[in-house]
Amino acid sequence: MPRRPRVTKQQFKTICEQLAEGRSLMKICGQDETLPSWRTVLRHIQEDDEAHDEYRKARAIQAEMLRDEIIEIIEAPLPDDPKLAQAEVGRRRLEVEQKDKYVRQLQPLGIRNKAADQDSKVQGTITLKWGEE
Repeated sequence: MPRRPRVTKQQFKTICEQLAEGRSLMKICGQDETLPSWRTVLRHIQEDDEAHDEYRKARAIQAEMLRDEIIEIIEAPLPDDPKLAQAEVGRRRLEVEQKDKYVRQLQPLGIRNKAADQDSKVQGTITLKWGEE
C-alpha cells in the first residue's frame, strides 16, 4: 500500500505561493491550521524531488522580492538630525548586508536556478606549468 504523502499538492502549492510572496515558512505553517508543520514540509521537500524543485523556485522568487526591499531601504530618506541619520545609516547597512547575504544563499545559480547560467559568465583558459619541459 503506497504511503500517504505528508503534504498534499494543494497544501504545497499554497505554501510555495506564500513563500514567493516573501513570508517565512514558519509563519506560513504556524498561522494556518490547515497546513502541516514546517518540519513536515521540510521533510517532504527532502524526500520528493519535484517538491524540492518547486520549493527552490519559490525561494528564488522570494530572493527577488528581497532585492527590491534592499533598494527601498537604500533609497529611503534619512532623518534631518545628523546623529539620527548616522545611526540610521548603520542600521540600514546591517539590514541590507544580511538581506543580501540571504539572497545569495537563496539564488546561488540566479533566478532560474540553472548551472548553465553561471557557466556562461566564466570564459577563458588558464594554463599552469611548473618546472621545465
